[in-house]
Amino acid sequence: MANKGNNPLQGYLRSPKLYILLPSGGKFSNIESISDISQELPIYPLTSMDETLLRNPDALLNGESMASVITSCTGIKNAYELTANDVDVILLAIRYATYGNELEISTSCTECSATVEDTVDIEPILESIEVLDDEYKVTLDNKLQCWLKPYTFRDSQKAALSAFRETSELNTLINAEADDMSKLITFNKSFQAMADLNIEILSNAVVKVVIPATEDAEEIEVTNSNHIEEWVRGISKQQADVIIDELNVINELGIQREVKLTCEKCTSTFSTKIEFNPSNFFDLTF
Repeated sequence: MANKGNNPLQGYLRSPKLYILLPSGGKFSNIESISDISQELPIYPLTSMDETLLRNPDALLNGESMASVITSCTGIKNAYELTANDVDVILLAIRYATYGNELEISTSCTECSATVEDTVDIEPILESIEVLDDEYKVTLDNKLQCWLKPYTFRDSQKAALSAFRETSELNTLINAEADDMSKLITFNKSFQAMADLNIEILSNAVVKVVIPATEDAEEIEVTNSNHIEEWVRGISKQQADVIIDELNVINELGIQREVKLTCEKCTSTFSTKIEFNPSNFFDLTF
């Protein structure tokens, strides 16, 4: 008689379909499921429950479904602490593990604007993964050195959700029968909320700020998050732009995002970026 405590189907559960290197190499977050030997992450295919979660528009919008799916398919406990670079690679790997090597892309031709549909292979893209540097820094015009890290999945989701909500509210306001002053007040509140969130996300990407030594003072290293956020709020637009420009470069690293397509209508060849948008990245119908 079989032992009721042991599930005889245990050996028939899904197994990893592939192992990948993450762009961050685990440097910017604690990833327990990375192999200590190969530094690779196991990738499991989606389950039927994972697909159900991905069909929930609200959970998809706020990131809850994606966080659950990443945990299910990788064993990573806190997906929100992953870098945005890692999440893009993981999504692509899960897509490969679940549906195979082909990825359908639809975009507009840059020459004639015709719709171009094509299929690209995922495997070469996954093989293009490059590990990020251990550290990134920029030096501002006042000689301060600002050390940076990629945006986290949490901050990326906050930005996406906030943009969606604010856009929806503003569209509703435009169509509402309200006086101009009421609309202006609401507009200002929305823009202030977006500005505050941008400051928060930018501050979270700053690891530390180093004040260089002078003849009269030693070097000072500032890591206190409150001090950094106060500093970010008070720096000039030019200084903020230097930091943002560097972060935009950092967050595009890790994987080859551009593919070349040929338009059948005008025969021109152009490059387009793969959009890592979970709402249309997986083969799902809502």
